[in-house]
Amino acid sequence: MTASTDSGPLVIPPYATAFGFSLRRSGGHMSRSLMLPDLGLLFTAVPVTAGRADYRAAILAENVLGKPTFSSRRKSEKHIYELYGLDPALALFRLLRRFAAEDPASLPLLALTCAFCRDPQLRSSFDLVETLKPGEVLTRAQMMAYLEEVYPERFSPVMLASLATRLGVTWAATGHLKGTAKRTRTLPVVTPAACTYAMFAGYLLGLRGDLLVSSVFTHLVGADPSTVLSHLAVGSRNGWLRLRHGGGVTEIDFSGLLLPDEEALLNGTH
Repeated sequence: MTASTDSGPLVIPPYATAFGFSLRRSGGHMSRSLMLPDLGLLFTAVPVTAGRADYRAAILAENVLGKPTFSSRRKSEKHIYELYGLDPALALFRLLRRFAAEDPASLPLLALTCAFCRDPQLRSSFDLVETLKPGEVLTRAQMMAYLEEVYPERFSPVMLASLATRLGVTWAATGHLKGTAKRTRTLPVVTPAACTYAMFAGYLLGLRGDLLVSSVFTHLVGADPSTVLSHLAVGSRNGWLRLRHGGGVTEIDFSGLLLPDEEALLNGTH
């Protein structure tokens, strides 16, 4: 089973949880937005080679996020884990950490892609955001109405309002929206690192070639399918992937980023 190739609901097969995808009914945006400032502080304080226990210790014991109480540290650790996984044993997080280290300016879109793979409410909200043309307005009331349509009678009005606000904050932080009280649609500035990581996420779901290039992951980071290959060519020169394009055939190979057991799992599934 592979992901859908349009911007509709993303199909996440059970095997993908081994890579860091989540099948949970609720995601991190039920409590927080993308937490980009905290993620940036954490990545600055903890080395790329850190393990799950190191991230936990940095937040709880060392208080690298500067939280005022231990209770707030625990809550932050819980929520940032929900969003990103914080474990290099998960391919999604391991490559998020690597790309963020190699291109820190791409962190907003890198973080978005990872959270998108783990948060169903964030995925649902993108279906609405993507329908907007640049300059069109998205109000909190519109987001609330859309979420109620997708999740009928699941959330209270208060929860819907909070969720819609947090999602708006996230989409503004990633460059998909701008403004505060009234948010308007904008297009994020895509980078080779952000585009490559988005394609990597789709690759983990079994998308290949032109299906991958035209998938929801391309639209998520604001790339145009016609420019994806140029971004991936930069990624190929950086050693992030192997790219072959010619004769109407596109081959995008991320196997070099996978651990042996991950490659075996992916090859055994597709």
